[in-house]
Amino acid sequence: MRLMCLDDDPRIEAVLGRFLKRFGYAVDFHVSVASFKAALASDLPELVLLDLGLGRENGIDVIHWLAETHPGIPVVLLSGHGDDLLDTARRIAHSTGIQVLGAVSKSRMVKELPAILEKGVTAARQRRGQDPQAGAAFTREDLEWQIRSGGIVAHFQPIVSPADGRMKGAEVLARLRLPSGQIIGAAEFIPLAESSGLIYEVTENLFERLIESRETLAASDLTFIAVNLSPLILQQERALVLVRRLVDGFAGICSVKIEMTESAATAYPDVLRTVAAQIHLMGASLAIDDFGIGYSSMRALAELPFDTLKIDLSFVSEMFDSPKSLRLLRAMISFGQTLELQVVAEGVETEEQRGLLIEAGVDLAQGYLFGKPMTAEALASTFSVPNGDGESTRVPDPSLSAGGRDGVESGPTIMVVDDDQRMLHATARLVMDWGYRCETFADARTALQICEDAAPRLLIVDIYMPHLDGFEMIKRMRRIAPATLILAVSVDVIRGHQTNVLDMCRALGADAILQKPIAPDQLRAVLERLIGGPAGGDSDGVAVASSPQRVEEPQSDDRALIQ
Repeated sequence: MRLMCLDDDPRIEAVLGRFLKRFGYAVDFHVSVASFKAALASDLPELVLLDLGLGRENGIDVIHWLAETHPGIPVVLLSGHGDDLLDTARRIAHSTGIQVLGAVSKSRMVKELPAILEKGVTAARQRRGQDPQAGAAFTREDLEWQIRSGGIVAHFQPIVSPADGRMKGAEVLARLRLPSGQIIGAAEFIPLAESSGLIYEVTENLFERLIESRETLAASDLTFIAVNLSPLILQQERALVLVRRLVDGFAGICSVKIEMTESAATAYPDVLRTVAAQIHLMGASLAIDDFGIGYSSMRALAELPFDTLKIDLSFVSEMFDSPKSLRLLRAMISFGQTLELQVVAEGVETEEQRGLLIEAGVDLAQGYLFGKPMTAEALASTFSVPNGDGESTRVPDPSLSAGGRDGVESGPTIMVVDDDQRMLHATARLVMDWGYRCETFADARTALQICEDAAPRLLIVDIYMPHLDGFEMIKRMRRIAPATLILAVSVDVIRGHQTNVLDMCRALGADAILQKPIAPDQLRAVLERLIGGPAGGDSDGVAVASSPQRVEEPQSDDRALIQ
């Protein structure tokens, strides 16, 4: 993959050039905006590395220029001015249509760039392999024919309790089935339906398919279905006919929740006040969707009878991009709770996001972590109630961060941070079996956020992790939670190594270190030496050393891997 880098610091060329060459990347460096623009005029790279601080014409100016002249080139943003500026620049680039593969502080370039560039290689391959005929636009006549032929189908994405994964409801998503059998998403045909005056017909067909599937959905552990109505539908009196039909059709099965986007709720306030009140009186509830991306949400919440607030997926996906993003997400959750609204987080894709949202107090969550959009049959199969006891068969394993076995909280709290999920959960199970409380995190950034509010008695942290490694976490923990004891674990505890892990951990302030794979008896001995037994007293199990060392010596290899 060919890269082009614009940075006015000539030292970057020497440092970054040698580093990227090791990964097989050819890089064309430029220290001036003029030479960069001239080079792009003759030969386009597959990725641009862009420094934000360029002098008179800065990186933001270049972003806008790229959006006008070469919008298809993805960029990686670089800066030495802190994460807040990178976050703002990333949002600016997204708003112009530029694809941002990453935003990296120069202090973390060597650590974070390889993974970002690998993502760029994958994206470049996909662009080269795209069928130029793919995604060809429909005409109005095409869409009319599809509606008459029964091409509008309903898919369902589960909305769950984030703590245990139990399904509470499902959002209904319009899909179009082509004669070939291919299913295409709403973004491919709903804009055409709205612009061509066919949105009512599409919605009417969708609701008919919904009602036809009511018996299938009855087998699911559903308490509600949520449907999003177009602003153009909500302006029509016929909208009430559709809603009434749906409420009556699902009577005895589940309740109906009507979602309206924040932009719709604020664009037509006079019309929607009457419609919203009538929808509410019919027995349907109201949700404000995509909350946070508009500008008049407060007035909409004050004037319309909403009982649910759905936080836009962009805030969930960006929660770890910067401290500001996380603070904003927490503020929106708190805002919804203050108004006594049910708070739903959209776009949840990772366990780290789920863990933080649980801690922040969201009521419900939706996203690929819990299930992609699926047919009614697939939903019923996945979330069926075979014994008629009200319990869903699809219940993920309870989170290991819940505390001790059988809900009994006994002993000091231990936090385990490791990007290796197998090792993370194996360590946590052992610790909980021994009677300690335990919290688990696969991302050090999330763990640090939690530690700022409630630090554990002991931190067990892996050294080599993406995004923020164990060395950096130890250093930050010594600032924010100096009383927390730290046990570092690593596969690379080798005497005489050029970057000796032992010396690094000693210097940063770790209290002990063990080499992976960890023997359970050695782990228990270290825990009891550092924080005592589960009740905080003396050990009644493995004998421990009476004179603790600052950092444990490397262990021999004749030990069992934690299972």
